[in-house]
Amino acid sequence: MQIILVLTILLVAIALFSSGLLRMDMTSILVLSALYLTGLVSVEEAFSGFSNPAVITVAGMFVIGAGISNTGFVNRVAEKLLSFSHASETRLIISLMLTVAGFSAFINNIGATAILMPVVANISKKRRIPASILLIPLAFGSLLGGVCTLIGTPPNILMNILLQQHTGERFMMFDFTPIGLIVLVTGILYMAFIGRYLLPRNKAKTLDAAYQAREYITEIEVVEGSPLAGQTISATRLEDDFNLKVRAILRNRTKIPAPRRNRKLAEKDILFLEGNTEGILKVRKKKGLEVVPEREYPVQVSEDDEIVVVEASLTPTSEAVGKTLRDLRFAETHGLTVLAIWRRGAPVVKRVDHVILKFGDVLLLKGPEQRVVHLGKEHGYLLLGGIQQSPYNPRKAPVAVAILIALVLVAALGLLPITVAATLGALALVLTRCLTPKEAYESIDWSIIILIAGTLPLGLAMENSGAAQLIAGTIISIVGPFGPWAVLGAVFFMTSIFTEAMSHAAAAVLIAPIALSTALELGVSPKPFYIAVAIAASSCFMTPISHQSNALVMGPGSYRFNDYLKVGAPLNLLVWIVATLTIPLMFPF
Repeated sequence: MQIILVLTILLVAIALFSSGLLRMDMTSILVLSALYLTGLVSVEEAFSGFSNPAVITVAGMFVIGAGISNTGFVNRVAEKLLSFSHASETRLIISLMLTVAGFSAFINNIGATAILMPVVANISKKRRIPASILLIPLAFGSLLGGVCTLIGTPPNILMNILLQQHTGERFMMFDFTPIGLIVLVTGILYMAFIGRYLLPRNKAKTLDAAYQAREYITEIEVVEGSPLAGQTISATRLEDDFNLKVRAILRNRTKIPAPRRNRKLAEKDILFLEGNTEGILKVRKKKGLEVVPEREYPVQVSEDDEIVVVEASLTPTSEAVGKTLRDLRFAETHGLTVLAIWRRGAPVVKRVDHVILKFGDVLLLKGPEQRVVHLGKEHGYLLLGGIQQSPYNPRKAPVAVAILIALVLVAALGLLPITVAATLGALALVLTRCLTPKEAYESIDWSIIILIAGTLPLGLAMENSGAAQLIAGTIISIVGPFGPWAVLGAVFFMTSIFTEAMSHAAAAVLIAPIALSTALELGVSPKPFYIAVAIAASSCFMTPISHQSNALVMGPGSYRFNDYLKVGAPLNLLVWIVATLTIPLMFPF
């Protein structure tokens, strides 16, 4: 009976993770609650994930990554490294992937991707290379780099803690490095010589141009006494002079979609205009028209404030995802006005503050530069348009790097457990003022923390109930006759499939007890199986929803879902084969 209950909860969790009906962290809390209510775990076991060393370590590494990023060190080094890539696209892709992989081995993958995107924008602009040729390699490079060290990605940290809990053994800082480097080189060679030919070459020449070509939707009101009142849409010359199309008219709470060009406008009509940033900014100055968001959410500024208009893309970790600007009280909270919204696909013909936001949406913002920068640093938005989020700090950058090096050495030499080293490293960054306490707390992706903490009890329930052993027995009965290498490949494949539909951390937690039970059933060391789960969980190349780094580049690169499948599926296959063949050589059964 317990096995049936656990497997039912597992299947429901997988369905919720993959469907996106609930946020992943909310799904994990739901799973935790269901486990307790069905009596599968005690109250102590249900909430044990929040005190798990893996959760503490992941939180500490978020802070350390932010400390390195906020000093501008990553930007400075990346610009210098990539400045040497003046040759072919192939060499540029190799250089780009090596650079982001180097950072991702020690700081958060998403952070490394986000920080390097402005650098990529600069290269794209200078070299006139389509952004779509560079951004998927950037994202994939961050994923491949993360598997190279113990602290590079949450699945590695999770597997280390679980290995310690079940066997008393542990992975050292660079135990993952030999396999990670083989996988990294495989991925880079594939992207440089095969994958780049499968990438789309979108019409926009550069990353900057890609965003300038976006067709935003904004709201414009025909004010009382406007000379445009009584004129037809055609006579207003909105399309001819400003390249703006009238997608709909809101008149007395009645929406008129796709109005004809001979329809006359009236006073107090609200026009939903679609066009690029240049046209939207120009039409604001036309007599008789008023931008609705600017009137309803005016920016409060002082004489010293420099007002800027920039674009900000929502990242998967943005607090705005799933909410409207009205829900967020965006203007009041951030002191910024959202002039318009862009979304890939069909135009969003709604009041700006009524649109439910999704990751990849781009907001056209107006407000003080200082507040715009704060929005990008603290609230999960990727800024475009030349705003430098983290200028290089020559005093703090060396200190932050020294703390990271000390952490790596202490953990590599086994002087301290990685959990303690990460905690002390995060504390040192705050004490040396590389980060303020507020910035440290805000740098932690609490959704990932809750996701891991809420999912760990499910792994525990799978072990205690015998569900993990049942699944392990099934795997062994199917592929066991072919030997432990084939079984390892099956566990890797299962993890890889799971991670495409859910968080890589959740996939690692769910497969880990199956991997352990499989190793025990075979009578071999669980180490190679845990390594396989960790690498497979980070090998999520086939969908934009499988990892935040993939999602982050989707909008700027103008990618479609199928682009990830076309480019990522062969890479997943390559990594599966290479890792399955090499893991047992480094970690014998």
